[in-house]
Amino acid sequence: MRTVEVTDSLQDYLDGLVPKRDGVLARMEEEAHREGIPIVDPHEGQLLYVLVKIAGAKRILELGTATGYSGIWLLRGTEGGTLTTYEMDAERARRARASFAEAGFGQRALVLEENARDGLEKLEARFDACFIDLLNSFRSEEITRRVTELCLERLDPGGLLMADNALRQGEVVAPNNQQAKNVAFYNDFVSKHPRLESVVIPIRDGLSVARVK
Repeated sequence: MRTVEVTDSLQDYLDGLVPKRDGVLARMEEEAHREGIPIVDPHEGQLLYVLVKIAGAKRILELGTATGYSGIWLLRGTEGGTLTTYEMDAERARRARASFAEAGFGQRALVLEENARDGLEKLEARFDACFIDLLNSFRSEEITRRVTELCLERLDPGGLLMADNALRQGEVVAPNNQQAKNVAFYNDFVSKHPRLESVVIPIRDGLSVARVK
């Protein structure tokens, strides 16, 4: 069967099938596009929401808050759950807290201004789902491996491990830079891990989804 190319018009069609966003998400989308802030798009945000809801996840861990856009999608999927999220940029963390509060999640979202790997080494909490939005930011394959292991150690059986940018704009096929090598390493590590069942969904820049056995 022929693979369908996701053109701009087809992507607009797919985005049009996503329920209309409320004022908070709509504002964040406009700001992100205007300021060049990396966020998941509405299509992927809806997918994260659905996955979390299907899994019945209540305790969410996120690496890479930015201004809180994906965190709001994740929290809405929990139906009363909580989010622990890491963001090193102080201004983005401030904006994320404000957006969480505006969305009604001020008491349910904990934004930690800390390097995710260092923070995870000390974190003792358990989670039902983890969303990694830092694959493009890790400095080496070893850091990628360690962070992934730390996330897995904090996920209970049946939990979800998800990661954005799993295709790295196609560079994972023949990675020729460190970021692409990190992403390719992550995909291979997850696909062969004995505790995981996984698939990469070619939505946007690729979303890796794995379930803990």
